[in-house]
Formats: sequence, structure tokens, C-alpha cells
Amino acid sequence: MKPSANKPAPSARRLAYQALYDILEKGAYGNLTIQQALKSYDLGEAETHLFTELVYGVLRRYNRLLWVISQLSSRPVKKLHPSVRILLCLGLYQLLYLTRIPESAAVNESVKIAKKVTHPGNAGFVNAILRNYIRRKEEIHLFPREENRILYDSLTWNEPEWLVSRWEKEWGEEKAGKVMEAMNRIPSLTVRMNTLKTDREAFLGLLKEQGIEAEPVSWKKEAFHITKGAHHIWKLLDQGYGYAQSLSSMVPADVLSPKPGERVLDMCAAPGSKTTQLAELMNNEGSIDAWDLYPHKIGLIKNNAKKLGITIIHAGARDSSKPFPALAGAYDRVLLDAPCSGLGVLSHKPEIRWRRGEEGLAEFPPLQEKLLQAAASYVKQGGTLVYSTCTLNREENEDRVTAFLAAHPDFHRRDFAIPNLGKSENGMITIWPDETGSDGFFIAKLVKE
Repeated sequence: MKPSANKPAPSARRLAYQALYDILEKGAYGNLTIQQALKSYDLGEAETHLFTELVYGVLRRYNRLLWVISQLSSRPVKKLHPSVRILLCLGLYQLLYLTRIPESAAVNESVKIAKKVTHPGNAGFVNAILRNYIRRKEEIHLFPREENRILYDSLTWNEPEWLVSRWEKEWGEEKAGKVMEAMNRIPSLTVRMNTLKTDREAFLGLLKEQGIEAEPVSWKKEAFHITKGAHHIWKLLDQGYGYAQSLSSMVPADVLSPKPGERVLDMCAAPGSKTTQLAELMNNEGSIDAWDLYPHKIGLIKNNAKKLGITIIHAGARDSSKPFPALAGAYDRVLLDAPCSGLGVLSHKPEIRWRRGEEGLAEFPPLQEKLLQAAASYVKQGGTLVYSTCTLNREENEDRVTAFLAAHPDFHRRDFAIPNLGKSENGMITIWPDETGSDGFFIAKLVKE
């Protein structure tokens, strides 16, 4: 998605089509694609809302929309051209879920885009399918649940069948339903105020000047939910007054609780969300080494640190799964926010549910075990290791901690409390989306005695 300064901003629908094409067909990240579009074009509040609603809405309900298409089309859904499939999902999402949009606008705008991005025959097909839905909408509804419970729940909760089956078996249907319902809510934009550049009162003043309304988070004084004017926030963030970050992902740094002057390691740091938060907690005093496997991501960490006015972060490309003996026992505190299946962040990154397969879950525990093994070597006597993931998969969470402690008797769990959020049990806590309104996360605090 490359904006041109010489061209006017495209419509919200046209921009949503391109974003969805990049995400679903090219493997782009949903949240980054949306952020880039909002930074590139000044859409205005109404168009911004429609754009984000369309992209996130289609990604969340993708399987349900494809099922509806299958009821309307004689052509198999899998054989439809990707542009056609995405445009049909966009049009149907408006017809099914956006009641304030006239049916004629939903159809006509979809056809207009089809004429620009594909050939006339496809545009006619898009028009025919959407008008067919309008004629038949009263008769298109889900089958009785008892006919196929897993498929029914999959289409109801907008999750792949393997994940529905797994979670219902592990947690029970009631808990699984609550979690999946929470995953389908549109998350509010949360911003972490940069305490090195501003304070609470001044930050709220800056927001007000930009026409932005925000609600402070009760348990995190640096965090704010943006409730109005989110399309104006990027200017302040680019100036380093804050950082867009989900609430749950702010917890690991708080649990690590680094002090000014300490030496800290963030092993899997890109793009630097938690790294920069650690630096702010340390009042930009001390030293933070930030590693990531991919060299091109190191630039993200450095750019974010520079933007926020942070000077203590030293970012470098390193395979954190391979121990570096020269740094044995060198760090007061180590954060390992490990690569994981991401099953806790399906509200912020809904595309993950359609990319991830159950067989792919097995790749993460061995890597996490290697990372924990290396992390243990870097912690000095009396130092702290925090292990976190953004998944709700036990094999990547509790099981990894249990296996780690069995192999490292010099480490012990350390309980902690998060005000207004909860207390750990045996040094571990799971943040549930249905209980907190934020992403699902797992955090464990381990101390080297």
C-alpha cells in the first residue's frame, strides 16, 4: 500500500479492499497494514471508522462470510478469484452487519471497485451475488446446532473448527464461548504515555488540543483508551509522546519491574514495545540490550527508541536461542517474550485464526525451551527472569515453566500482583480476554536464588 502525495485519499471501501488483499493474499499483518494506511491518508473520522470497521470486521467474520457466499454462488468459493472473494466479503459484511449503510451503497460501491481491480465479467458476478443475497436474505441462516455442533460454533464464533474443538474440550463450552466472544469485539486503541517526555495532565492536554478523547486505565496510570479522534493520535505518537500498545502486553515489563541503573536484557525485542516500556520504567538510566533474530527489525527498535527520546537501548541482531557464554550471569533482569502461536491476540490480529493450523502449534515449544535455556544463563544470582507469551496454549505456557524449573533447580517461582487485574498463582498468571477486555497473555516470574 504505497500512498502518493499527488493523489487524493481513496475511499474507505477502496482502502479496505486493498488492505484485505494485502493481508489475506500477501500475508501482511492486519494491525500494521491498518496503521500504515491511517498514517498515509487523512481520511477524516467517519471514513477512518468505516475503514477499520470493514477490515477488522471482514477478518473476524471471514469464515461466516465465505459460508454465505457458498449458499449464493454456484461456483465453489475456493475457485473464485481472490479479488472477487474479497469484494464479496466486503459487500456482504456491510449488508449483514452494518445496518446504517443503505443496501444500494453496499452493492454499488463494491461493483465500482470491482470494475477498477478486475475485469467486467467479475464485476457483473459481484453485482449478481450481492443482489441475490438481498433477495434471499430471509432464507439464509445457519442450520440447527445439533446437525454439526463444531461447524455451527465455528460459524457463530468466527474461529476455525480445530480451534473451537480444542478450546471447548480444554475449557468447556461455556468458558470457550466467552473467550471466543471476547475475541470478536473490536479492541479500543490503547496508548502508553511516554513518561520521559510528559506527565498525565500534560498528555491529556495534548490529546484535547488534537480533538482526541481518552479514558485513563484504572490499573495502569500510563495507559489510556482512545475513545474518539483516534485518527489524530498518530501525529502525537510520531512526536514521541506515546506508544500504541495493547494493555496486556504492558504487563510483562511491569512484572519484570526493572530499576534505574540496572542491566536488562530483552531477548526477543522487536519492534520494541516492551523494550521502550522497560526504559521508561528505568527513567532512561542503566542499560538495556535488545535482541532480535532479523536484522531489518533492529531498525524498528532503534527508530522507536529515538522517537521516544530513549538512549539506554542497545539493539542488535542475534539468535537468542543460541547461548552467548560471554554474557553468562551478566543481567539483573531478563525478559523473554517468546515467539508463540499468538492465540491470545485474535482480537488485535484476527487474521491469525485463518493462518494458523493445529499442526503448526508443535513448532513453538521446542523453540521456547531453547530460549528459556539460554535466558537462564544470562541471569545473575538473585536476578529475575520473566517469561511471557501472547497465547492461551498450555503447552507453550504452564508446561514450559514446569519443564524449565525441573531442569533448573536454582530458579524459583515468585508471586506477584497486578492491581485491579489479579494475583499470580505459583508465580504464573493468565490474562483472559473475557475477564479483562484485553488480549490473552501468559506471564511467569522466576528468580535465580
